[in-house]
Amino acid sequence: MYIIIAILGVIVASVSCYSLLTGENVTLPYVQILLGVMLLLLGWSQLKEKRKGLAIFLFIVAAFSIFINVTILLR
Repeated sequence: MYIIIAILGVIVASVSCYSLLTGENVTLPYVQILLGVMLLLLGWSQLKEKRKGLAIFLFIVAAFSIFINVTILLR
């Protein structure tokens, strides 16, 4: 699980650096969706470790991030 989270983190950081260096803002919703997926995975791992409060918070933030950015992409 943590390997997938680390891979997503590297992808998000790479695409964010690319966007920052080129000034291209088209990739930002995709980066936010990947961050939402990463937060979902972090919430799942926290739920497995019996940290329900943090897991619920991560699930709510992930759902909000994914919902907002999917609506931005569908406009």
